Amino acid sequence: MSVKLPVSPIQHVKRVWEKIAPLALADHSWDNVGIMIESPVPNQQHKQVLLTIDLTTAVCNEALALPSCSVVVSYHPPIFRGLKSMTLSDPLQASLLKLAARGISVFSPHTSLDATPKGINTWLVEPFKPYASSSLPIVPSEGAEVEGAGMGKIVQLKEKLSVSQIVSMVKQHLSLEFVQLSVPDEERPIESIAVCAGSGGSMFKGVKADLLFTGEMSHHEVLAAKAAGTAVILANHTNTERPYLTKVLQGWLQKELNDAEEGAEGNWEVVVSQTDADPLRTV
Repeated sequence: MSVKLPVSPIQHVKRVWEKIAPLALADHSWDNVGIMIESPVPNQQHKQVLLTIDLTTAVCNEALALPSCSVVVSYHPPIFRGLKSMTLSDPLQASLLKLAARGISVFSPHTSLDATPKGINTWLVEPFKPYASSSLPIVPSEGAEVEGAGMGKIVQLKEKLSVSQIVSMVKQHLSLEFVQLSVPDEERPIESIAVCAGSGGSMFKGVKADLLFTGEMSHHEVLAAKAAGTAVILANHTNTERPYLTKVLQGWLQKELNDAEEGAEGNWEVVVSQTDADPLRTV
């Protein structure tokens, strides 16, 4: 009779993640997704997962202080390009080394979570759904066996909205007091909205929409949009991503971890970082 070996916490998270946002959906032409670092000393009894947008020193310390953290899911990959060394002199590398030594592994989903049908971009367009005739990916995922998957969203409205109405919707949805706005014509009604979590400048190239909504764009990208008669709403990069962790991903991931066969014992807990924050603030 074969003996079923226990699955390490990071491998359990990786398997479950395929039900949420298959890594095949990520833009592998430039992105880095999956296991960033796998601890050689995992504790099978530790079933806490910490969600964060960025793996900062503060988030690392938060994970180390948790009683049974085994995995940090960092939306942005802390390892993006090839490393020639891993030393304590670099704050990010030091965080990875400290976590691994404590039995904590790091997993990054990034653009797989952007492209999945119930991902960040789908959540970003929720305020517009009552007014929408269609909501489709800007760039549909090719070859992926997931219906509706793709990067960005283009929303066609069946009911015209004013820029001020859309600004109010965005602020309420993201719980923000301020956003940045570029409007070539205050009176022009909006019939289409292009949406991209994070940095949408490259995603919007060639896209025809009355309004672009993203976290950040370059100065010249905004100027070009305005010259073309297109309005722009910028909310700051991670402000378009961070609320999703609490409002959608936390409960979803926890349920999948506990429902999966490898998590039969249950008791998995997913928590959202309290120290993760946008590095910029409006003063």
